[in-house]
Amino acid sequence: MASSSLRSRTEPGSGELHMDALYEILLRLPAKELCRLRVVCRPWRCLLSDPGFIAAHASRHPEPLVVASHDITCECHDEGRVLCDIMDINGRVIKRFLATGYYEWMPFADLEFACIETRWTKNCHMLNLATGDVISLPEELSEEHAEREQDFYEFRATVVFGQVASTREYKVFRVFDNGFFSNRNGLEKLCQVLTLDGSGSARWRGRKAPPGPVCMRRSSRVVVDGIAYFFLDEDSANQYVEPRGIASFDLLTEEWRVTLQGPKSNVGDNNCVDFYNMSLAALNSSLVVIHPTLNGSMDLWFLMDFERGLWIKQYSIQANFSVERGENCPRPLFILNDGRIVTYVDAGGFLRICNPRTNTCTDVAELGHCLQVDLYSGSLLSLPNRGTS
Repeated sequence: MASSSLRSRTEPGSGELHMDALYEILLRLPAKELCRLRVVCRPWRCLLSDPGFIAAHASRHPEPLVVASHDITCECHDEGRVLCDIMDINGRVIKRFLATGYYEWMPFADLEFACIETRWTKNCHMLNLATGDVISLPEELSEEHAEREQDFYEFRATVVFGQVASTREYKVFRVFDNGFFSNRNGLEKLCQVLTLDGSGSARWRGRKAPPGPVCMRRSSRVVVDGIAYFFLDEDSANQYVEPRGIASFDLLTEEWRVTLQGPKSNVGDNNCVDFYNMSLAALNSSLVVIHPTLNGSMDLWFLMDFERGLWIKQYSIQANFSVERGENCPRPLFILNDGRIVTYVDAGGFLRICNPRTNTCTDVAELGHCLQVDLYSGSLLSLPNRGTS
C-alpha cells in the first residue's frame, strides 16, 4: 500500500484520485511507462521511486531484461568509454547510459551491478547500474599478500562477485595464479575477498588458495546463491572418461568447499562433447554445466544435489552453431516461463531463443559486437532516468 504520507495528500471527496487507488493502478503498468510518469508531478515521482513500490512492482512484473555493453572508445578520447544498454529480449533498448574512466573494460553483470576488470593492471571496478556510478576497488593486494606486490605482473586474474543471501552483503572475490611463469617459479595461487560497504574504505582480505588451478575463462566461472563456482584447469586428455572438477567458494564463510565432480557424458551420446569449450551458467537458481557437442547442439546439466554430486540433463538442444566455422556454443542467459531458453551468440552478436520442445532456435535481436551480455535482474525503476527508449 502507499505510505501514509502519500495517502494523506489526497483525501476522499477532493475530486482527485486517492493515492491507494493510484498505487494499485500504477502497480499494473509496465516499468517502462512508469519511468516516463515520474515527470508528471513530485508526489508521483516520490511514489514511483519508493523502494517499497519498486519491490512490489518487481514481484508482479518479473520481466527478463538483458544488459549489453559496447566499447565505443576512439582515438579522440583519453579514457575508456563503454555504452551500457538495458533491453528486453527483443533487443529494444529501454535504458542507455555511458560509463567512462578506464581502459580495457570487460564487464559482466549480476544483480544490479556490473563487475569491471581492467585487463592488464588487474584492477577492478563496480558499475552501479541503478545510478551509473563507478566504485573503484583498492588496487593494492591484501595485507597477507603484500610482499608479492613486486611480482604481481606475473600473475593472471579472474574475478567474480555476488550477494550473500543471509546478510545481503555484496562481495567481490578474485583468484590469481602465475600460470604463465609456473615453469620458472612453480605455480602459486592467491585468493582475496572484499565486502562492498559503500564507504570506499573496504580492503581486500587474503584467503586460502583454491584446491587446484582454476580456469580463467569468463565462461568457466559463475556465482549461484552466494557460492562461486570455477572449473578446475585440468588436463583434458582423459576427459572422455572422467568428468571435469568444479571448485566452489562460499562467499558467506569465505572458505572453499569440497571439489565437485561435474556430470559425465558418454562418448557417442549426442555426437561428441567438445570438452575444451564446456561452460558454467546459473539458470533457475541452479548451477548448470553446458556440454557443447561437435554437431552444434548443447546439453544442459543441472546440479540437483551438491552433497551427492547428482546431475540431471534437463535439456538437449540443437543450438545452430558450427565448430568448424570457429563459433562458440551460445551462452544461456535465462529460461522463460514457457520453457524457452534465451541465449547469447557472440559470433555475430545475436540474442537467440531456443525452444527445447520443438528443438528450434530463432534469432530475435542483433546486438553487434559486445564486451559482455548478461541477465539484468534488477528493476527498471531502479535505473537512472537518463536513458533512451
